[in-house]
Amino acid sequence: MTRGSDINTPKLKMDIFKHLFGANPKDASSLLPAIELAVSKVEPLLKQTHNYPNAYRKPVMTALEYAHSLAHSLPGPVAVNLDSYSNDAYVHAIFPSMSFVSEALQASKAIQDYLREHQASNEAYALMGMRCSEKVLMGMKLSGQVIQKEVPQQVVYFTDHTIVDPAPTESEARNRVALGFLNNLVGKVAMRVALRKKEIHSQLQELDLLKAHLHRASAESSPALEIELSKMLSSIQATTRTLDLHSYLDDFEAVLLNPEQHLYLEQSTIILDSMGGKLDSAGADQGETIIFNDLIGFDRRNWTVTMVHCHNLQRQTFAERLEIAYRSLTI
Repeated sequence: MTRGSDINTPKLKMDIFKHLFGANPKDASSLLPAIELAVSKVEPLLKQTHNYPNAYRKPVMTALEYAHSLAHSLPGPVAVNLDSYSNDAYVHAIFPSMSFVSEALQASKAIQDYLREHQASNEAYALMGMRCSEKVLMGMKLSGQVIQKEVPQQVVYFTDHTIVDPAPTESEARNRVALGFLNNLVGKVAMRVALRKKEIHSQLQELDLLKAHLHRASAESSPALEIELSKMLSSIQATTRTLDLHSYLDDFEAVLLNPEQHLYLEQSTIILDSMGGKLDSAGADQGETIIFNDLIGFDRRNWTVTMVHCHNLQRQTFAERLEIAYRSLTI
């Protein structure tokens, strides 16, 4: 999971934490840093329009409150350490091996950056996301008192474990995640605008092509091309109107007033045996029923997410992290 550079701007982050998580976010002055962040990410020139910042107060406040609520509804925190791998069915399910637990924490850039900033700490709360996949393997299955061999089994496994927004306390970590969610929603506003800019670029290219065809057209084909040219000019005018700065507010409202349509959690319940094999409801007594939460809309692929509490963290030099990464690539 990645974070946009806007949300990591130190001054903006400090202002937003101070105003939004230490004051009443519905107060116009306390909401201003979030509005500034959102508008700057989409189009800085919007600050020069007559309806800035008041017109953006409601959509930004709605999105911020939703982002905060979503961050605080994330499952966990789950203790992530070698002991929990042995004792917690969820931790056992999401990591392929015990050694992978420590390697995932040590290889995390976010964790190592956090440890450099917090020299006295060896633990942190954070958001962890991973990719959930399934594949069919041939294995053994217990049927009553009989062990069946070479039975096709659906195996659930997780890869690309990524840790973001570490903090000393759970509350601060969730607040950091909330800012990341807000940034993601604002990014969707920016994407709507970018798609229209891309559209008008394509329309202008098509217009040039039509003009070239019309220039070389015969008397018989010219009328049809002129009709196409007229339609294209109308389309370009319509798209151009949507790129007027005052039209951008429609994009903010479309996304930020309906944030639950663009970013949300989707829960699933899976019964797994000790090897990660997927069982049906009839095999519930032979496995563990585990609830997973997928973050939908964060990027093109879904992330299975949970808040984690990382213990006994160890600092590593860049060379040590590089060596771990190299070993992972050569395995």
